[in-house]
Amino acid sequence: MDSVGGVITEQSLGCLAKFGRLVVFGNSSGSYAEMQTKDLHASCRQVIGFSLGTTRKERPELLKETASHVFKLIEEGKLEVHISKKLSLEDAPLAHELVESRNSTGKILLYVHKS
Repeated sequence: MDSVGGVITEQSLGCLAKFGRLVVFGNSSGSYAEMQTKDLHASCRQVIGFSLGTTRKERPELLKETASHVFKLIEEGKLEVHISKKLSLEDAPLAHELVESRNSTGKILLYVHKS
């Protein structure tokens, strides 16, 4: 599982055993890996990409069962979601800035004031 990209993805491919699978699901380094098919076919290794956003948009039915299971775990208190900041909806631009600049860890929660 690789969310970093770039050189880390290239190194990760080198760590795979024969028939191993590398799942690339992010690119936090900002650079892309370079691979050659010769590194795949002889060893039967696989590299696949995954995007939750694309899956949610294009094939949401694939997420339905998993989402219901995750929400149940959250309701039961068995899964904790780390929230790094709670901001009012009016502070949405700041929330976007924090996420886009990578100056946050965990989730940023926007809440709406009831009037």
